[in-house]
Amino acid sequence: MYKLCKTERSANRQRELEEGLLTAMETTRYDDISVSDLCEQMNIPRKSFYRYFDSKDGALQALVDHTLMEFEVFDQVDKNEARTASNALERFFVFWTQHHQLLSALERSGLSGLLIQRGIAQALQEGTAFQRLSPMETDYMKEQATTFAVCGLMSLMVRWHSEGCRHSPREMAKITARLITQPLFSSSDTIL
Repeated sequence: MYKLCKTERSANRQRELEEGLLTAMETTRYDDISVSDLCEQMNIPRKSFYRYFDSKDGALQALVDHTLMEFEVFDQVDKNEARTASNALERFFVFWTQHHQLLSALERSGLSGLLIQRGIAQALQEGTAFQRLSPMETDYMKEQATTFAVCGLMSLMVRWHSEGCRHSPREMAKITARLITQPLFSSSDTIL
């Protein structure tokens, strides 16, 4: 876990520590990084680290969560307007090209699933557009629809990155907008 900072100065220091972890992950697998190594690299005492995080895992969760909070594509998606969805999704893919360092570090350490998991948790917590736009009648079904949509979107983005971003953000946005705004199957399709 990580602590919620009450002052801007404290929040900035926490982000510096998160960035220090990311820098360490550029050359070292996450499992091979210790809190002591991180503190030594950043030239800070261990107690400074523990002022913000309960553990190294807390620092990683904070890094992922704070990155996810920088962009809120889900509230920008309009169910009936594929072009609006495409524009918001293009910004989503551009955003992740700007955060390729994090994506690469997570992939290198086998932790891309954490990004997907935290993205789903954030979407459910915020009650995103996917929940509001879902035709499902119960809250449980809306939560499942949100989980399905966010997991799909985040997984698509992670795969796109791992394949070297061969398609432009605009191309990926068009593909993704179609998947989000149109049914995956027609009523005549046999599933399983």
